[in-house]
Amino acid sequence: MTREKANEALVHAMRKHGISAIAKATRLLVEARRTRSPAATGDVVLNKKEEAYRVQDAVYAELWPGIRPVAWKVGGPSDKVEPTAAPIAPGSLQLSPASVAGAAMRMIGVEAEVAFRLAKDLPSRTRPYSERSVAAAVGEVLVAIELCDTRLANWKKTSGLWKLADCQNSSGLVAGSGTKDWQKIDFLQQEVEFKIGARTVKAKGAHSFGNPLRLLPWLAAHCAKRGLGLHAGDLITTGAWTGLEIAKPGDEVTARFAGIGEATLRIT
Repeated sequence: MTREKANEALVHAMRKHGISAIAKATRLLVEARRTRSPAATGDVVLNKKEEAYRVQDAVYAELWPGIRPVAWKVGGPSDKVEPTAAPIAPGSLQLSPASVAGAAMRMIGVEAEVAFRLAKDLPSRTRPYSERSVAAAVGEVLVAIELCDTRLANWKKTSGLWKLADCQNSSGLVAGSGTKDWQKIDFLQQEVEFKIGARTVKAKGAHSFGNPLRLLPWLAAHCAKRGLGLHAGDLITTGAWTGLEIAKPGDEVTARFAGIGEATLRIT
């Protein structure tokens, strides 16, 4: 989203709800990212998802004006509830093998994920995209490791809407190897091996939506509501297969999805 559009959305929200929650939340999260000091949310209350997404847009526009998101995260605990989404910050997308300084993070969270890279545009439109039309736009499926951190001072007790405003703890993404022959993948039987230092976690067919492709039509519609389209080359990661794992400095983290590929990250 352009800075101008995000500012317009912010002004509209402030006129509707007062300067209160959205503007305050935006200021807190911008300062938390700039100073690397956690935001004390205090008595700032977000009441609905629309407000959390407006905060996302306003923070993004303030920190990265004029830069379009080229990577997104989308997911949810099950297909019984509406997914959530967030842009991945510019500069935080790395290619495997990658490294990150653990000392710069408050929570070194890592997740083994499957990501989709688009080969064709999915322009913003009012008519929803079908799963078939979205599948036709996918060029590659690859393995990804999502880095998770928080800008919130008391994140464990902070509301889900605040975590959504904070881009669902997104801190970065490592893109690994993959396959263009992805239509043959049976996600319901897909095996994953996730190594975090000396620990290994394994799972089979463990994605919360069964087939993670199902999340993409929702994301396309969600981005359209935010005045955005999805473009060829964009990367969309779709949520953890083994849950959130906590790493520590010195750990090497490797996600392997049989028949798809792998990604590696070192925590320095």
